[in-house]
Amino acid sequence: MLIICLLCWQIIFSHNLFAQTNNQENLDEIRKKGFSYLQAGNWESAEKLFENAIRIAPEDSLSLYGNSLALFNLNRHQESLISIEKAIEILTKGKENKLLLADCLVLSAVISGVQNENLAAISKLEKAILLVPNHFDANFTLGRAYFGSGEIDKSVSAFKQAAVIRPKDARTRFFLATALERAENTAEALIEYQKVLELSPNSAEGNLGLGVLLIKTEGDKSEKGLAALQKAVSLNPNMYEAQITLGKTLIKLNRASEAIQQLQKAAELAPNNPEPHFQLAIAYRKLGKKAEAEAENAIVKSIHESRRTVKTQNPPEEK
Repeated sequence: MLIICLLCWQIIFSHNLFAQTNNQENLDEIRKKGFSYLQAGNWESAEKLFENAIRIAPEDSLSLYGNSLALFNLNRHQESLISIEKAIEILTKGKENKLLLADCLVLSAVISGVQNENLAAISKLEKAILLVPNHFDANFTLGRAYFGSGEIDKSVSAFKQAAVIRPKDARTRFFLATALERAENTAEALIEYQKVLELSPNSAEGNLGLGVLLIKTEGDKSEKGLAALQKAVSLNPNMYEAQITLGKTLIKLNRASEAIQQLQKAAELAPNNPEPHFQLAIAYRKLGKKAEAEAENAIVKSIHESRRTVKTQNPPEEK
């Protein structure tokens, strides 16, 4: 009888062990497929797979992370936040996986940023960097968060650290250049914009940044600045700042007829902005086209009147 009981126990134990092993294999396979769907941008399929993974192992932080990523890209931000916060709680309480915890904190910070909770985002990113100082995404995202909160010097420092981690990342260099420009460090900003174009010569944003800064520092006669603006416009005609700056520069260079095309495009891109129409009036006047200049001035006046009407109908709330 004892032998039979022992045999029964052994069979039950073996069955449970097999089930646990099988579940783990299933979990690993589901997660692997889920992350492949994330890489392919198939957010809905990824979300379904990670939901299955969480049903198998509710405390699996990696599955919760994948689920949160999928939900975030489906614009289900509150659900995404719930999932990632649970992962952070599990990782913080258990045996700490620093890299995964840092990844989770970065994702949570991004969600906070989307929800206009910039201070919360900064706090999470600072924690992530304490865990993994060379975490690229944490440093890069922190740079953007500091920039958004007006802490420009801190933004510069964060972007510089991100650039140290990935020195050949053109996007990081561009954001660093922008932050340096905002900090009025034009010398370093110019160097960074030039590095952007060394890494990515056909970067419309890089050419725009360099062009605008050269015109600002060297004046309207900067040949390199003008060339950079013209290239930015050719690469991406839908950048308002490139079109308006190029148009204004051409007017100052007494090339009003060339400015018309840029200014008309700027007006098309920003129909409620009076600046392109104001500049068009100047260009037409220089060309002796009085009727066209008066028509543009009338548009400027109409836009200003519309803005005043909106302000009158929607006065600012008393604080």
